[in-house]
Amino acid sequence: MTAALPLTSSTALSRPKRFGAWLTAHATPIAVSAVVLNLLLAGGYAIRLGDAVRFHDEQVYLDIVNSLAYNHGFSVDGVVPTAYRPPGYLFLLLPFHLASGGSITTLRMVGVLALAGTVWFVYLLGRRAHTPATGAVAAVVVACYPLLIFTATALYPQVPALFLLLVTFEMAARALPENSRAKLGYALFAGLMAGLLIITVPTFGVTAVGLVAWLAWRRKAVGRRVSWGAVVALVLAMAVLPGVWCVRNAIVMHAFVPVSTNDGFNLLLGNSPNTRADSGTNVTIDGYTQFATFHRLDEVQADHYFAGQALDWIGQHPGSAAELYVEKVVNNFSYSDDLATAGQDSRLQDVVSAVSYYPILLLALARLALYRRWRLTPTEKLIAWTIVVNVLLLAVFFTRIRFRVPLDALTVVLAASTVTHLLTGRGAEQKAVA
Repeated sequence: MTAALPLTSSTALSRPKRFGAWLTAHATPIAVSAVVLNLLLAGGYAIRLGDAVRFHDEQVYLDIVNSLAYNHGFSVDGVVPTAYRPPGYLFLLLPFHLASGGSITTLRMVGVLALAGTVWFVYLLGRRAHTPATGAVAAVVVACYPLLIFTATALYPQVPALFLLLVTFEMAARALPENSRAKLGYALFAGLMAGLLIITVPTFGVTAVGLVAWLAWRRKAVGRRVSWGAVVALVLAMAVLPGVWCVRNAIVMHAFVPVSTNDGFNLLLGNSPNTRADSGTNVTIDGYTQFATFHRLDEVQADHYFAGQALDWIGQHPGSAAELYVEKVVNNFSYSDDLATAGQDSRLQDVVSAVSYYPILLLALARLALYRRWRLTPTEKLIAWTIVVNVLLLAVFFTRIRFRVPLDALTVVLAASTVTHLLTGRGAEQKAVA
């Protein structure tokens, strides 16, 4: 019997490249399979949860969508109009509520379908950021990512907002080329999605504005390849839905309310004498709420009062406020929350969260650290900018894992880029779509 020859070093080194080539060649089927897998995982978990309401915010969203369904307007109790919650997510829930007669399980499918769409658009984003292989790896990871599945099946707006963000990025990128016949249509659609994003999770408004700046930068970077008409169309379309909601608030609430009236309350939760970096909504602010109640402040007046008190505390304690802000920035990357809802803490969930998140974060940081070896593409710069700006913005208020979860999907793309750079070697960045 002839002994098997040992593998040469050149043969061994070629295996990762062969695997990278296989990923590239089969990227689209892999992404489609990831979408199907995600539908099975998230859809199955949503059905398992059934009609149980686990969190306070879920019940509030249910109350408002019930009021809308019965023509009582945007209200929690069906009597007093409100603008406390951003309306975008509620408008997404409403058709499913009407079609199902109010089935909570059906309402969970809004998040499930949004996550499945996210898997596909993460693939497209990864393809633009680096190569089709990057998109395929990112799609598989996002499809199986526990925090995204958990958040998507709760009645929370973060995963639908993530889907809207990714659609906005993709449509804006398609509107880039000057010679694109459909550039105006893509720009208008991107703007409408950005507007819906703003009234779903208002903190992403900064990202939407930043996207416009990115488009203008791309025009300067590549000459006249980017159409100014597309940029203007995107901006105008982006203003439509927030503008309509502002008019509604002016008529109903008798005040200028850009999106919602909870900014002041959230700012106070994150900046008060009893606030900790990880306290979230578990902060004692009874003195402030009692003052608002005693003086019969309406919703808008209370929002302004809370914001003023938070700013006063920051002004009187600049050192403590700065230290707290840095701690909140760091807490954005935590693996667990101090939940206000009793009975929802789980050690197993914390372990799964840490094990699934930190390797992705380290790989994403490695991608940024290796920018001199592997030049960052414009799309990777957009992704990194979006993550950093939103981390800093979230810490102005208070931090929660579910607020960060949309950023986790973007972090996955950077991590997948690191992996595929290692598999394919140098020069692969030149194959990126944008």
